[in-house]
Amino acid sequence: MGAYFLYLYHVGFQDVISSLKNVNLTLFVLAVLLALMGVLCDALAWRAIALKFDYKVPIWDIFLIYMSCNFMNNLIPSGSFSGETARIYFLEKLDGGSRIDRSSATVAATRIITAIPFFLGTVIGLIYLNLATDAPAWALATCSAITLILLFLNAAFFGVCFADDWLERIIFTLVDFVERLFHIHVDRGQCSRIIDRFHESMKMLAEHRRTLFISVFWAVAGWLSMTMVAVIVFRSMGVSVPLRAVFAVYAVMIFLQMLPLFLPGGVGLVDIVMSTLFTAIGLPMHSAVAATIIIRLIQLWLLTALGGLATAYLVKKINHDDLQSMTKNRVAKGF
Repeated sequence: MGAYFLYLYHVGFQDVISSLKNVNLTLFVLAVLLALMGVLCDALAWRAIALKFDYKVPIWDIFLIYMSCNFMNNLIPSGSFSGETARIYFLEKLDGGSRIDRSSATVAATRIITAIPFFLGTVIGLIYLNLATDAPAWALATCSAITLILLFLNAAFFGVCFADDWLERIIFTLVDFVERLFHIHVDRGQCSRIIDRFHESMKMLAEHRRTLFISVFWAVAGWLSMTMVAVIVFRSMGVSVPLRAVFAVYAVMIFLQMLPLFLPGGVGLVDIVMSTLFTAIGLPMHSAVAATIIIRLIQLWLLTALGGLATAYLVKKINHDDLQSMTKNRVAKGF
């Protein structure tokens, strides 16, 4: 944050504040609603997969779980691992079952599906930046390199989900490390059975094209809603920016937020890079910085705060349900 404030000082506080004062509040509210709509659409993409595995969690709870996922990802930078773990945990608890293989499969499948519109949009954005703007070579090279890295990581993740031995090797390597570190014994046979059921769930899901189509539809809607937030924010300031240009900038933003840099939500770093890239594609610097502040206010700070409230609500609900279940069991046993 200190580095970011130095950056703002370099840009000029007064120019940025002047741009912020001109924001249309109606369009600002619309941007907030679009951000929430983006989370809802991603949750619906996940729900379509969860329904195929007979999870009966209500839409509202699915939405709250996804909000909690964003909260955990921003709070603990770990390549989205913290958020995905929270999704599995809450889905298992609210459903009342214990099907770790299937809940993991729903999360893994959704991660693959939500990457589809991301890469399509990024390619469109890069083509636009290269052909229709005077973006400097370093900006194009940065966006292209990050896109290739993410493509490689997602391809590797896809292989782990469907290749028979990749996941097992990774899990057993982690098991060896945990056993040496904590001096405990882990049942490899049970781990192997869970991994086998996970692969079966993934292969079964791949055969249900209608479910995949519905999930992809909601994933595309979610991605468009999130990217439209930036377009609406710029419009609220009287600045027009093509949606295709936003695609490329968002690819960089998401990549930086995912990196385990011990910066919750990529605070400071993402803000500076976003402002720089928006300026590189021809937008006034003070407008780019002001828009970045508003975009991050909505998509980082607001969604993280709401995600924290969602997490607290879900934990309280789970504890309440567990208490009721324990009470019923005691009554049934005659205590």
